Amino acid sequence: MDAVPPAAAPTGRRLLAIVFLPFAAAYYVSFLFRNVNSVVFPELTQAFDLSPGALGFLTSAYFLTFAGGQLPLGILMDRYGPRRVNATMLLVAALGAVVFAFAAGLPALVLGRALIGLGVAVCLMSSMTAFVLWFPLERMATLVGWMLLVGAIGALSATKPVELALRVIDWRTLFVLLAAYAICASLAIFLVVPEKAAPPPRGTLRSQIATVWTILRDRGFWSIGLAAAFVQGIALSLLGLWAGPWMRDVAGLDRAELAYNLLFAAGAFGVGGALWGSLSDRLAQRGVAPLAIYFAGCAACSVAMIPIVLGYGAGSLLIWTLFLGLAPFGVLSYAFLAARFPREMAGRVVTALNMVTFLVAFAVQFGVGAIIDLWPVVDGRYALDGYRTAFGLCWLLQVASVAWLAYAERSALRRGFGRRAALHDAADRS
Repeated sequence: MDAVPPAAAPTGRRLLAIVFLPFAAAYYVSFLFRNVNSVVFPELTQAFDLSPGALGFLTSAYFLTFAGGQLPLGILMDRYGPRRVNATMLLVAALGAVVFAFAAGLPALVLGRALIGLGVAVCLMSSMTAFVLWFPLERMATLVGWMLLVGAIGALSATKPVELALRVIDWRTLFVLLAAYAICASLAIFLVVPEKAAPPPRGTLRSQIATVWTILRDRGFWSIGLAAAFVQGIALSLLGLWAGPWMRDVAGLDRAELAYNLLFAAGAFGVGGALWGSLSDRLAQRGVAPLAIYFAGCAACSVAMIPIVLGYGAGSLLIWTLFLGLAPFGVLSYAFLAARFPREMAGRVVTALNMVTFLVAFAVQFGVGAIIDLWPVVDGRYALDGYRTAFGLCWLLQVASVAWLAYAERSALRRGFGRRAALHDAADRS
């Protein structure tokens, strides 16, 4: 598709239709892929005789390749545009789904899962980069919130709808259908999204790679990014796999019940994403700094995780819904962290943060399985002490990251709940 000149650039609802919706279709399936194992895990463990550690490694392979692809794909997005990169990578995800569907053993399953993770690695980041190119910066948090709502619909589809689908088709057919959807999403992005008429990227490819290290050496990137990584990464890893076994083993739910609980928890993640993004934009207009809102939300999410760590199975629906409803506060960091760097570096900034987040998610999803594996499996169920130990370690890391945010950004947070903070941040960005 030819680049659109500025005078002919789409606006309003048409802009949302041809830019937001195609990227949303891709992000939908990325979340479905991410969370589907939380429901199909009984079929996988039975068909391939998987231990908790093997199940955790298999599912977390998605996060490992997802994280590994962030920086190179971010550089490619800044150089060639989010439209081309995302459309191409969705075909890799489709290939991974086919490999997963026809796997005869654990190595092929891991390969398929890894290809899926790599293929959908830029679905959210490409949409954010496209938003930076096409929309005013002050709409970023709202648009990202809407995108998270779309992702949550994908997560919702990976719960009760998948459980109902598995009564009619087997898990292998399910993954073939997901591959077909990924191909359709790729075509939608490539054929519908216009190419932004923009100046060529500054500098050589080598200089663009060098700027990544500038981002990673920035103190603010880490003080803000680590809290986002641990709040968001832990929530994503648990929703993607271990929330399901926890509900079965700690809360005593059967598969239909846990799928129902996961449906509400995933829905809360989406509603939270849309709500907190809009709330942040509205409060910022009234002089409340986004950094202060972000910190308050991350702290609240850490408090909400305590009942899960302690194993209060009787309130599983409420506590998981609350925890995952607060987790999207971590995503607020993407918009105002990207604003601290030049606009042409937006793809590299958000993908660098996403890399850290999904490395945390990989470590959590794999590590939880490895820790649970230290206790004996009785009648196919995992030990409560294993969950408490693994989830407790995750909680300590999350609390430490939020505490570091409070310390490193203490001056900004003191000003954070007043009009002076908003004016100060605006002055810093100008």
